[in-house]
Amino acid sequence: MQVIKLNGDHLTFKGRVYGSVGIEYRIEYDKTAFQVEYNCEYVYSKEDRDMLDGADDSTVTYELTPLKKGLFDIYEVEGFRCQETARKKHTIIVI
Repeated sequence: MQVIKLNGDHLTFKGRVYGSVGIEYRIEYDKTAFQVEYNCEYVYSKEDRDMLDGADDSTVTYELTPLKKGLFDIYEVEGFRCQETARKKHTIIVI
């Protein structure tokens, strides 16, 4: 567990997603406490993804901006083929 004190800043979480292989990454958070921006950046170019099978390897980024003060838990969840393989808890204190 990690405790993070936040004073108006945002949080950024990054993980690897490779759908055709089965590698998953997501975050779980209180949707009333944070606004989230999601971005996916592929390893391969659009042309390569169109030509190659299984070229969907990517890095996803979640940027969370707090909407209210309080104590909140955020979980980073990794998985493989619909099975959770790791869960990391972050306790966030928004001041």
